[in-house]
Amino acid sequence: MCGFAGEYVFAATGRADPAVVETMVGCLGHRGPDEAGDFLSDDGCCAIGFRRLAVIDPELSHQPMSAPDGLAVVAFNGEIYNFRALREELSSGWTFRTRGDTEVLLALWRRDGEAMPEKLSGMFAFVVYDARAGGLFLARDRLGQKPLWYAMLPDRVVFASEAKALLAHPRVACHVDPRAVAFYLSLGYIPAPMSVWRGIAKLPPAHCMTVSDSSSEPRRYWSLPEGSADISDDDAVERVREAISAAVERRMVADVPLGALLSGGVDSSIITTLMCRAAGSAGGVKTFTAGFADSEFDERPFAAEVAAHLGTDHRELLIAPSDFDVPALLDKLMSQYDEPFADSSALPTYLVCRAAREHVTVALTGDGGDEAFGGYDRYRAMRLAETMGPGRWLGIRAAAGLAGLIAPHDERSRLRRLVRFASGLNEPPAMQYFIYRRLFSPEQLQFIVEREFAAEAGIDSPREWFCGLYEQGDFDDEIAYAQRHDLLSYLPDDLLVKADIASMANSLELRSPMLDHEVVSLGLSLPANCKVRRRRGKAILRDAFGRLLPEGVFTRRKRGFGAPIHDWLRNELRETLRETLLDGPLVSRDWLARVPLERMIDDHLAGKADHRHRLWALLWLGRWMSRSVMTNV
Repeated sequence: MCGFAGEYVFAATGRADPAVVETMVGCLGHRGPDEAGDFLSDDGCCAIGFRRLAVIDPELSHQPMSAPDGLAVVAFNGEIYNFRALREELSSGWTFRTRGDTEVLLALWRRDGEAMPEKLSGMFAFVVYDARAGGLFLARDRLGQKPLWYAMLPDRVVFASEAKALLAHPRVACHVDPRAVAFYLSLGYIPAPMSVWRGIAKLPPAHCMTVSDSSSEPRRYWSLPEGSADISDDDAVERVREAISAAVERRMVADVPLGALLSGGVDSSIITTLMCRAAGSAGGVKTFTAGFADSEFDERPFAAEVAAHLGTDHRELLIAPSDFDVPALLDKLMSQYDEPFADSSALPTYLVCRAAREHVTVALTGDGGDEAFGGYDRYRAMRLAETMGPGRWLGIRAAAGLAGLIAPHDERSRLRRLVRFASGLNEPPAMQYFIYRRLFSPEQLQFIVEREFAAEAGIDSPREWFCGLYEQGDFDDEIAYAQRHDLLSYLPDDLLVKADIASMANSLELRSPMLDHEVVSLGLSLPANCKVRRRRGKAILRDAFGRLLPEGVFTRRKRGFGAPIHDWLRNELRETLRETLLDGPLVSRDWLARVPLERMIDDHLAGKADHRHRLWALLWLGRWMSRSVMTNV
């Protein structure tokens, strides 16, 4: 895993500046502490800087890597899992000098050119400069596991693995885009290709781009499948078992120590089980988990049960606020994430990655299992709403009306979840799913956002975009529509951003077998009964792997990898919250109104409402604005 940055000048009289690129890539040292490299084309139009985390072929696969004739060069972040098969396929026309996957990209580029991403299986972001073609080629993996940012200027394109490197370029402006802020407040993240800055874009997943001038545009090279497969239950079980097992084995190729992040949930337990089977009795798989003293957010007992069952070399991390300065850690995370990012699990993910890095360089995770195989509660809600009859519909609406009168002000309570479920039943499926996924509704934003900023930000736009994306495609059930939406947005723009930044900040490489594009395609295409059955999600995974793990892995209530932010906001972050929101830039720049913000804070602190996720998002946004290098909005 690595980081790169550079610029390609397409104006006839311009030249790239190696000193500027060196400054840019200097911001990415955490992504690659093992080695540095640089490249400047003979004509001076392209400069690339590189930082390497050596995982495969540490001695030979240096980057940027040039072809033997010097006419093409590649900078690559990620792993190509089918590189050995590709290497054998390409060997008749290319003499390989290294044992790694980077050189395979050069050979594939020479043979297939812009069609090369379609041949790759893995997680990747890369750039290829070709002196003969006189252009730059950028590509990102199908699911968006590795990031690639760029800024298209009148005479050049500037590119980097992280936004902080782009912002180090003197010609890249850092003006906030109010429209992106509206998306952030609505969803908790900013979907690609948009970024929080005007003029800076993220290359979307499954897209590539050939840059020759300022009008160059990305193109999609792969799409998620549509429709349901015609498959028997037995065949579905066998195909799922084979696909995930093969994906795990492909991700165990490394020349450095390798382990697993184990939560004790379905996905990470399956991945760890298959790792142990692939490694054999002498494999000594190392596993890591993190948890809080609050039992609602403590995965350690479940992970310990699975680790004992499998016989792994297991380590636990207790995350206690008394052991660290919560506001200071929050600010440190913000410096890594660049954009505002409202997912509170970023903090425990960062800490468990830091603990794992003390022992391994690569760790496998269960990321992607919920999206691929229908694991979220909201998928079950969509299925229930789709299939219930009129009598049950009326009964749930009536029960929710009563529950709203007595439900505690805790969003995790069953009664509050019932109220939330019923609130979407009158809406079309797309709007229903938006209600289940949103952070702030447009109506709530109207209440807290100043009128002028609301008009500039277009606070209705996120809802329109969200529903439009949901309604695309052609599927037999609402679970598949919701899965597809998450695979195109929530997964790459929230979960995978969290995983990449939290791991790379600690120079740890994460690999996710459930995100193999063949596994995802298979999971999405399965019929609804393979996903949700008897009020439980991921039914097919229990069918395929249930005999290999303790029963509790599949029967206990699903819990996300969250943090007790409701307690932190009332205690460790209480003063920081008030200071940041009421006396900080959100109010002083006339983005948000002070009075409704103060009311939100008071109601949450008094237990009259549960605004934990909305206040956390606002706190992150306010702290990000306060510490940002921006001088203009």
